[in-house]
Amino acid sequence: MSISTAINLFLEEYPVALKQKFSGHPVADFIRNEIPSTLRELLAFEDRYIVHGSAGQGNWVKVPWIAIYDRFVTESAQEGFYLVYLVKEDFSGVYLSLNQGVTTVRQLYGSDAKVALRARASDYIARLGKIPNEFISGSIDLSVKKPSDLGAFYEAGAICSKFYKRGKIPDDKTLENDLRELVNYYFRLVIKDLSPASSIAIEEDEQNLNQEDLTKIREHKRIERNRKLSEAAKKIHGYKCKACGFDFSERYGEIGKSYIEAHHLTPLHTLKGQKVTLDPKNDFSVLCSNCHRMIHRSEFVDKVEEFKANYLS
Repeated sequence: MSISTAINLFLEEYPVALKQKFSGHPVADFIRNEIPSTLRELLAFEDRYIVHGSAGQGNWVKVPWIAIYDRFVTESAQEGFYLVYLVKEDFSGVYLSLNQGVTTVRQLYGSDAKVALRARASDYIARLGKIPNEFISGSIDLSVKKPSDLGAFYEAGAICSKFYKRGKIPDDKTLENDLRELVNYYFRLVIKDLSPASSIAIEEDEQNLNQEDLTKIREHKRIERNRKLSEAAKKIHGYKCKACGFDFSERYGEIGKSYIEAHHLTPLHTLKGQKVTLDPKNDFSVLCSNCHRMIHRSEFVDKVEEFKANYLS
């Protein structure tokens, strides 16, 4: 299915579906599965990006959405920042928006959550620099009727967006170009988020690195800290350090059971874009805390056996 067809169906069928029973409805399935599948086919970096659609949980939501997450930023619409298609509450159109997760912000700031979201959006916009005129910078209008509704917080959390009016949805080529451009803006913001200016503290192994190398090593660490990837790697490679052989459970008993750190083997110099290899079997190893820290200080970040031969023999 083309992206233009998917968006048009989304806008036409959802208002009708709202009047019908939610459970088992084909429109809900269309939003959860078919539209995300269409978007995945357009993204060249599927390993990095996750696509998820929601029409609600148990009941229809007023502002349905399809989100694209960089898994090294977030895997949930509740936190971080991500790309999302947001339908206006009156179904007059849909936004493609670089937006923010609002749940954690609402928990932190309470009644001041919208103020916080706008402030954060302003900071993200400043990091991105000049945004082309064809995109909307800052808050959007989802025609939300109640200021307490979730859609009102999406309005405040918008960073950079494009609006498509119902009845005038562009052709596939235009929609694809817009999506790819906003994916690039998303990636730019991710990289900016790795810069020294955005960090409270510089870790020991990050000292004396230039901007490019520091960004790469932080991206490398962000990959390693992805919970799903690291857990998958540990299940495959086991819980004994591949460099020194240390076993936490043997040394510490029950509290050390199933403890080890996942290490991403991709050479740092290859981290130059959105494409990242993420096979838990072939692209990861497992190391104890000491060896993991030391391998990041060595010239053998991607070569565990050479690290072992040079430093542990």
